[in-house]
Amino acid sequence: METKQAAEAKWSHGKTIPVKNVQALASDAAELTEEAIKRYIRPARTSDVVAHSSQSIPIIDLARLLDSQTYRLEADRLKSACEEWGFFQVQNHGIPDTVLENMRNDLEHFFRLPLDEKNKFGQLPGDLQGYGQAFVESEHQTLDWCDRLYLVTQPPQEREMRPWPTTPASFRKSIESYSSELMRVTGSLMGIIARNLGVELDRDTYANQALRMTYYPACPVAHDKVLGISPHSDISILTLVWELNLVEGLQIKRQDAWVPVKPHPKALVVNVGDFLEVLTNGKYQSIEHRVAINPHKERMSISAFHLPKYDMSVGPISEILAGGELKKYKTLRVDEVAKVVFSSKLDGKKTKEYAMYSV
Repeated sequence: METKQAAEAKWSHGKTIPVKNVQALASDAAELTEEAIKRYIRPARTSDVVAHSSQSIPIIDLARLLDSQTYRLEADRLKSACEEWGFFQVQNHGIPDTVLENMRNDLEHFFRLPLDEKNKFGQLPGDLQGYGQAFVESEHQTLDWCDRLYLVTQPPQEREMRPWPTTPASFRKSIESYSSELMRVTGSLMGIIARNLGVELDRDTYANQALRMTYYPACPVAHDKVLGISPHSDISILTLVWELNLVEGLQIKRQDAWVPVKPHPKALVVNVGDFLEVLTNGKYQSIEHRVAINPHKERMSISAFHLPKYDMSVGPISEILAGGELKKYKTLRVDEVAKVVFSSKLDGKKTKEYAMYSV
């Protein structure tokens, strides 16, 4: 059995150098010049084409997935979304409005607190959990235009409560309720995904959860030269994203262009993670994505990363390989992969492209 100490260690590999708070930097309009934000400005690349088309990621209805009368058709749509897009939005997810409203209100309250108050829950040296920025490893590194509150939330016995904010007073309860609802939604989706694949996947496959709550200030200066989050793919099995204030920013890589994801007021964005790609031997693709910045509007989101238990070994599922399909990925322990991923920003690269993922 995995010890609490071992589990916490896996979330402590990521080092980060303290940098100026982005929200504070953006709030001083008189000082907001390209020179002042030069550490955030990225060189133009030919690969940075943004698609201006009617493409939109599929929308999946969870209520229809759980209804025996409509299950088959909706399950086929889910299968197609995982195979062809790696992203979809899920509506009718069943999370109570009160849970969402409490979470939104408390997170907005937290981000409005004075910086000194937020820093009481800041990251400690060598730990990714808490408030601040992650994976800042060099004084010369191009930075992301955002501030984050990052917490390990599931399972409960692996929580480190120090970085969990106590202001506002209801925040911890709101995080607990929202986290639990996301585990329910993830369990439902993983159950249908397993049936589509013709395999059995137990709860250990998505037993660990971490929340990244992110504030992206508006950037009226050079907004098209900065990014909220650099291009990457997720180490997760599934990631569920809630775009709280419906400000567009998430973009996914598709056919050599960046496709903007239009937020849906009643939906969560879901994406296939690297570990699910590995499990399916590449049938489901973990897609590169990034966050663009709005010149006039702030953006807030909550990303929930669901990962297998850290002492599990993950590789292509034997049933998928039974027909003679070539094995494309190694079988590796989750904690070994996490140690590599959380010790490096992987700027511009996808986790799965590391040699350790290849056979």
